[in-house]
Amino acid sequence: MKTNCTLVFDIGKTNQKYFVFDKNHTVLDKGQTNIPTIVDEDEHPAEDIREIVRWMKSNFERLLNSDLFEIKNANISAHGATFVHLDSGGEVVTPVYDYHKPVEENTFDSFYHKYGPEANFSTQTGSKNVKMLNSGKQIYWLKTKRPELFKKVKHSLHLPQYLSYAFTGKMFSEYSSIGCHTDLWDFEKQQYHRWILKEGIIDLLPPIAKANETVLVDLAGKKINFGIGIHDSSAALLIYLIKSTSPFLLISTGTWCITFNPFAKDSAFNETEINNGAIAYMKIDGSVVKTSRLFMGQEHKIQVTKLISQFEKPELYHRNLKFNIQIFNSIKEKGKHHFRWEYLDLKDCPEREDLNFNSFEEAYHQLMIELMSLLEEKILILYDEPPKTFFVDGGFSDNDIFLKLLKIKFYNQVIVSKPEAYGSSLGAAIAVKSVS
Repeated sequence: MKTNCTLVFDIGKTNQKYFVFDKNHTVLDKGQTNIPTIVDEDEHPAEDIREIVRWMKSNFERLLNSDLFEIKNANISAHGATFVHLDSGGEVVTPVYDYHKPVEENTFDSFYHKYGPEANFSTQTGSKNVKMLNSGKQIYWLKTKRPELFKKVKHSLHLPQYLSYAFTGKMFSEYSSIGCHTDLWDFEKQQYHRWILKEGIIDLLPPIAKANETVLVDLAGKKINFGIGIHDSSAALLIYLIKSTSPFLLISTGTWCITFNPFAKDSAFNETEINNGAIAYMKIDGSVVKTSRLFMGQEHKIQVTKLISQFEKPELYHRNLKFNIQIFNSIKEKGKHHFRWEYLDLKDCPEREDLNFNSFEEAYHQLMIELMSLLEEKILILYDEPPKTFFVDGGFSDNDIFLKLLKIKFYNQVIVSKPEAYGSSLGAAIAVKSVS
């Protein structure tokens, strides 16, 4: 007898995964791939959206035909700050631009001349100016710098909602994606910002639906309750909001390390908070969540790759390391910064990196200590006094050194880690409800 299941595709920036959950949200099957990027018209990396969809549909078809699983529900969890632009026929008409794509320095001068000043705009939209990482500005860039291409665009979908559309044929916008530092939303007025109306961008955006809404579709002769997609970190947050009755802080780790304060007494943002790195996100009902973010996972990956090469260790050697108090005390006594970041703020970094370590273990402890100092700053942006409980979800949730250093920094807090590292997928499964 087949087991009724929920299938979730978790499409990250680095890896693409799927999980099959039973009604108790136990993982019955999972798979993972790493689809290489392609390039856009400027030879900059871009998502290979067609290959991503092909991989998803291939696995979906295989699982639909499984002798073990009866797929009743399906949903998408995917990274934010990414738009997929479609023509009048619903076909992808532009590259799926990378949010780190460099643009001309003056690209947004006219934008802030019309809709600024920049400081005011940032407090309204809950994010400082980070160019293409404010994904709404990707559309403005397309309109002003690629006008001939922009003329072909009739629909702009956030990545999670596009991936749902690829299965359902239905277009939606959704709060957690809109709220992901897009510059689309006016958090003071709780509606789309006026620039969306002035520039005609509103005509490209499908109606807003909540992430727990579903579309009943017929796939391969089977009725599937298909979710409209949800932003991955917001999906991870959903689990804890359902389970916890007391205030908590969630550190969702992966390519980005995002710290969530869903219990902020004041949901408004001031200029100081924004300048220090505070960001507005949205829960699935459209309410505000104060957050901060650090590109920690990507920086960690780059620096670990250097150390693996230098010390001639296996690729995943660092994953099995345990916290060493002697190494920690030695590093703390020296108080020296060794690493020069490629993606993070260079404050306190040396002019040249110093990777002269006695062992990989020493080097890795040093790396994590320096990264933890940056994370501490991001946490304290959100709180005068952090809550009693910290939840750690995602890629660093089973990293013993990360967890021990976090406890040293916040010794009065209870650190609870979830080493399964599929929180965003589970949240997406919960969003489309349990199967019977």
